[in-house]
Amino acid sequence: MGWKDINGAVVADTVYCDDVLVAKDTSFTIPGIAFATADVAAMGTMTVPIIGMLENMQLTVKQIGVDKGLSKLNKLKAQNLEFRWVETVVKSDGALSQEGRKAFVRTMPSAIPDIGVENGSATELESTFNVTRCQVYADGKELFCVDRLANVLRVGGKDYYSKIANLL
Repeated sequence: MGWKDINGAVVADTVYCDDVLVAKDTSFTIPGIAFATADVAAMGTMTVPIIGMLENMQLTVKQIGVDKGLSKLNKLKAQNLEFRWVETVVKSDGALSQEGRKAFVRTMPSAIPDIGVENGSATELESTFNVTRCQVYADGKELFCVDRLANVLRVGGKDYYSKIANLL
């Protein structure tokens, strides 16, 4: 049986909007890839993914406080966001190390968040964006890249949209 590195806690993270730091030590959710599906007849009904057709992709970013980062992040225009975070990893010899993760996301505005204020509590805001491009790296290696406007669908180094494009 082989050893698999064990990924642990996130140590720190940052969010940049058009190369300007807008959030630090926050939480965010980078969208995954959800394929549109179709039902086919196979001993009844079977649902299969339609490779090349994706469901809507949304990104959320939580911020504490109303500040310049909030106004920079929530402009009513397309924006380029960069997410960086560091994870603790346990190696096969028991050594701890830190590995960097990055995501590059192009967004369109979806909504400007509600601002709820309560005495004695920090103001937490959750911004939501529609995603047109998302590229994620772990320790310098690309995990996946989706660019909806340029017809790119790459997962684990394999380009899944090129065959479709070649047939058109």
